[in-house]
Amino acid sequence: SFAHGANDVANAAGPFAAVAGLYAGQDPCSITTTIWVLLLCGAGIVLGLSISGHHVIKTIGKDLTAIDFPTGFSIELGSTMSVVLASCTGMPVSSTHCQVGSVIFIGMYENGAKHVKWSMLNKIIASWVV
Repeated sequence: SFAHGANDVANAAGPFAAVAGLYAGQDPCSITTTIWVLLLCGAGIVLGLSISGHHVIKTIGKDLTAIDFPTGFSIELGSTMSVVLASCTGMPVSSTHCQVGSVIFIGMYENGAKHVKWSMLNKIIASWVV
């Protein structure tokens, strides 16, 4: 969704803009994110998704728990609402964490906890730490 993409670009652009601003000698309290930084970060996300996005989609959308169209809609709605509400309140949030959390919650609600592949969730969490 648009909320996920905007959140991912913002998460990538913030640190990049801070480093670029400090390198340019700007005051750390007044660094702004320029359009070229947003475009560069957006292009990086598009490149990353085109190279390995299908692996992430398969892992979260198939390997973690069974998802069909109605549950997929509920997952997207729940994670999008989480990202938008957190962003509106100024809380930093990861759209990937919201998405995985929504998949786990809906998977448990629809099929029960025994149908969630917890070993796969452990691998996903380990990849976040690394």
